[in-house]
Amino acid sequence: MIINYLENLYQEIYEKKINLERENQKKETLLRDNLKFVQALENTIDENYESFSPRKVDEESHLKINSLLNEQRQIEEAIRINKIEIVDLSVKLSELENVIKAARENERLLFHRKIQQSDDKVYKRNILEVQEIERQRIARDMHDTVVQNLTSLIHKIEICDKIGDVDPVRCKLEMRVMKNIIRETIQDLRKIIFDLRPFSLEEISLEDAIERELSKIRSFGIVTISYEVEGKSDNLSHIISLTVFRVIQEVCNNVMKHAQANHIIVRLSFKKDDLQVSIKDDGQGFDVNAIEHFERIDNSGFGISMLRERVYLLSGKVEINSKPGEGTEVIIKVPIIKEEE
Repeated sequence: MIINYLENLYQEIYEKKINLERENQKKETLLRDNLKFVQALENTIDENYESFSPRKVDEESHLKINSLLNEQRQIEEAIRINKIEIVDLSVKLSELENVIKAARENERLLFHRKIQQSDDKVYKRNILEVQEIERQRIARDMHDTVVQNLTSLIHKIEICDKIGDVDPVRCKLEMRVMKNIIRETIQDLRKIIFDLRPFSLEEISLEDAIERELSKIRSFGIVTISYEVEGKSDNLSHIISLTVFRVIQEVCNNVMKHAQANHIIVRLSFKKDDLQVSIKDDGQGFDVNAIEHFERIDNSGFGISMLRERVYLLSGKVEINSKPGEGTEVIIKVPIIKEEE
């Protein structure tokens, strides 16, 4: 409420300043026209003729000049007063900007303080929601791949059991198909297991694991990807590495599916106290406010709220900058926690 009041007051003062500046521009234009008119009238007066003639010559011109000169002084005074008021309004606007900035910062701090002081039940519920959505994703992946393949295998085994003696050639063909299905099932299981706990994060650093994942995404040929790293992830906590890895993986996947982008830039920056991640694309962008609380019906993927929730559980922050037609940038900052030696 206070910020809205201050913003409305700022807008009123700003509009008043703009109106005064426009008024001054008109007065300055009128002042220049008056000066030109006075000069033109003075040029029409023959001073020598006036000196030697008993008659009053060009009396009307003199009266007009005096009137214009008086009007000119009034305009100059009005311009001077307006300029003083404009300066005063500029000072007030500057002060209001500082007050609004301080109020916004205070509101932000109060918001984070409320989050930090939130009830332990809410915190536990958030964790359970994250876990439940992850379980749903795993269940869906298992059903769409492994279960479907195993069901197909059962059907083909039943066919072979019936035609084994009658049509051995077809039986051998069915067994070849079954062999391929088993191989695909093994690959699907490996992918699901990798998504649960990427082995590469146990063997190599976070930055190298991300490089491997981005290389795999590049191989799809949908987008080009630039990758930049500043610093090193020495002994970074495994839970931070895993969360950052999954966030980058999911954001890049979402870009390929929905953004219609040609290029993605991924930046990792290991600071003294925090890890900063930026994922920027040149896609179609979107209205962040309109989609902020949108949830997919099937709970697939992260979604913005899910992304914020995951990073929040690491005491981190998420900033999403996007406008329709201007691409999107996701910025993540999480405090660095290192594994004990």
